Amino acid sequence: MSDGIDVNRLALLIAERLQERGTIQGRIPFLTGDLRKSIQAQLIGQGLAVVGSILPYARAVHDGRPALTIRPRRKKALYWEGRTVGSRYFPGAPHPLQKVFQPARKGKPFLRQAAEEMERTGFDFLVEPLKNQVSAALSKYLPRQIKVHIMV
Repeated sequence: MSDGIDVNRLALLIAERLQERGTIQGRIPFLTGDLRKSIQAQLIGQGLAVVGSILPYARAVHDGRPALTIRPRRKKALYWEGRTVGSRYFPGAPHPLQKVFQPARKGKPFLRQAAEEMERTGFDFLVEPLKNQVSAALSKYLPRQIKVHIMV
C-alpha cells in the first residue's frame, strides 16, 4: 500500500520475530542444527505470513507423533550396513530386519511457545515501523485533506 500502512511488511516482521524467538537456543531441539536452519518466515499473501520448515520430520518434532512400525515395501527385509548406538555409528555387515519399531515421540512445540510468549510480552517491536509508516501516510494524506482559510 503506497498511501497507508504496509500490512505485508508488518506481517513479515511479526513472522520473522516468531522465527527468531522460536529458534533460540534451548527452545528448539538441537542435534545437527538442520531443523533450526530450516525454519523460515515467508509472506504468502496480502497481510499473511507463515513460519515453518520443509523438513519431513519437522512436524513430528514440533507436534509429536505416535509409535510407528516400519516394514519394507518393495523388498523382503529392511537392510542397512553397520549399526548405530546412541549417536555413534559402528560399521559392519548388513543387518536384515522384517520390521523396525519406533516409540512414540513427545512433541516440543517451540513455535507455539514462541507465539504464546509474544502474546504475553506484546508487540512493542512494531512501534518504530508503525510510527514511521503512520507518519509517512499522514504526511501524504493530510495536506490533501486540510484546507486553510484565513479570515481577517
